[in-house]
Amino acid sequence: MSAGPLVSVVLPVHDGAAYLGAAIDSILRQSYSNLELIVIDDGSRDGSAALAESYADPRVRVVRNDRNLGVVAALNRGFDRARGEFIARMDADDVAAPLRLELQLRRMVDD
Repeated sequence: MSAGPLVSVVLPVHDGAAYLGAAIDSILRQSYSNLELIVIDDGSRDGSAALAESYADPRVRVVRNDRNLGVVAALNRGFDRARGEFIARMDADDVAAPLRLELQLRRMVDD
């Protein structure tokens, strides 16, 4: 097994600054912490990219699209950059329960 993160959380955002902070915080506060969070700013004009880049947590990586490519293309850019063995999908306007990743991993690895 690699020394990198076990889970890559891929989070595309387009003009979602109003909700993005809560989404990022909910991932960074997960009970399972061996993760990376890849935020793909899909051509936002509302400060979403700057908000994501303001996080000092080394687990957060921000990828910027120069223009809006759509959610599928944004996700594919995130998947291409993922280093984890598992990929979790997150929307910019969602909040993950604190045990989300731990419970999902337990189900996949222990079963």
